Amino acid sequence: MITCRIAAHAADIAKGVKGAMDWDKEMARRRKALDWKGQIELSINPDRARKLRESSMPTESDVCTMCGEFCSMKGVSAYLKKK
Repeated sequence: MITCRIAAHAADIAKGVKGAMDWDKEMARRRKALDWKGQIELSINPDRARKLRESSMPTESDVCTMCGEFCSMKGVSAYLKKK
């Protein structure tokens, strides 16, 4: 089911369906803001996303388990604040 939803969304973007990229833009904003709750709410499967996040909480609450201390969003934000 999730694969079908992803494929349908990609097809809408490829076809140029008006508003199809709105979800992607909002998800990107929430990723940049390190807004985990917002990302989970917007995810294709919020229940699964929530369970995954809760099952492997990183040591720092403002990063993900994949990047950890090497989080690109956190690094870029810190760099831009210094400028």
